[in-house]
Amino acid sequence: MAEVLGGLGLFWIIFLVALGVLWFLLPFAVFGIKGRLDAQIAEQEKTNELLIKLIESNNGLHK
Repeated sequence: MAEVLGGLGLFWIIFLVALGVLWFLLPFAVFGIKGRLDAQIAEQEKTNELLIKLIESNNGLHK
């Protein structure tokens, strides 16, 4: 029984260390991608504007 508890203790130590590392690194990962997300949103807005223009021009051709 003591071996099982020792194994579980080791598991919890490894788990808590991994959790601590993730807790420390996650804010850097989130804030590090903010610039790329802003660029992606800007490109998506341009694409949406072009699609609206394309739809409007196609609607004009079919009338």
